[in-house]
Amino acid sequence: MEGPSTENLRCILLATDLSARCDRAQDRAVQLAREHGAKLIAVCVNETSLGDVLTARRSQVVDRNAAERRFRAGLGSVDVQAELVLETGHAVEVIRKTAEARHCDLIVTGVARDETLGRLLLGTTVEKLAREAAQPILVVRERPHHDYRDFVAAVDFSEGSRQALQAALTLFPDARPLLFHAFSAHNAHAEAAVVEQARAKADNEVTEFMKRNAALLNRPDIEWKIEHGLPEDVLPDYVARHPTELLVVGTHGRTGILRTAIGSVAEQLIQHTPCDVLIVRQRQP
Repeated sequence: MEGPSTENLRCILLATDLSARCDRAQDRAVQLAREHGAKLIAVCVNETSLGDVLTARRSQVVDRNAAERRFRAGLGSVDVQAELVLETGHAVEVIRKTAEARHCDLIVTGVARDETLGRLLLGTTVEKLAREAAQPILVVRERPHHDYRDFVAAVDFSEGSRQALQAALTLFPDARPLLFHAFSAHNAHAEAAVVEQARAKADNEVTEFMKRNAALLNRPDIEWKIEHGLPEDVLPDYVARHPTELLVVGTHGRTGILRTAIGSVAEQLIQHTPCDVLIVRQRQP
């Protein structure tokens, strides 16, 4: 089964509120658009009440012109085909529908002050986007001074984690990949022999995963890191101790972080890890 089709990005959706807090996400989206020769669709959603809409009608044209000037000023002289979409409504719904209608291959958004898309909380926006949008979601935290040079991909040998890994390897072919697997002995205080048995099982699963995905993983710079513990505990700790530029997670895996990636664990990762996060929703056959 093939994962998300990201080999040739044709259209990238940038979710933005056009404020300075979204500059890093816009810079990364522009960089990817230039690299792939893709069109950039910037979506800015005004989540207002009915009363707000009625009283604001008189200034809609002025606001649209101001937003367009702000967006173009942020682009500068970059040679990218770009379009700004301004809508009033529910942010997640507008983003999802626009991504579908414009056949976007990737959604890019930013994080600032524990928020995504300005006033919206991470837990609601990212989780709902991951549940409802078919496209991979790149959550940008750091200023993009260069292409991604490395990434850590959470792998639990499931189809969901395979698709997430495939998306990352395709989107960022020059980045050095580290595949991270957390295994559990089903007992926090398991004896050393039990832990070693669980580790041996994990090693065998790595070997089988490599065989099943030989074409995808046929590159000399693939590295593995296998650690004992719950994924939601050991992965954030590993990323904190070994800085990386991008964390890659799938939304449907067998256990731990990959199973709950669109819930509280993803929120914790985005808030408490310094790197960007690529969230890839598993596509069903």
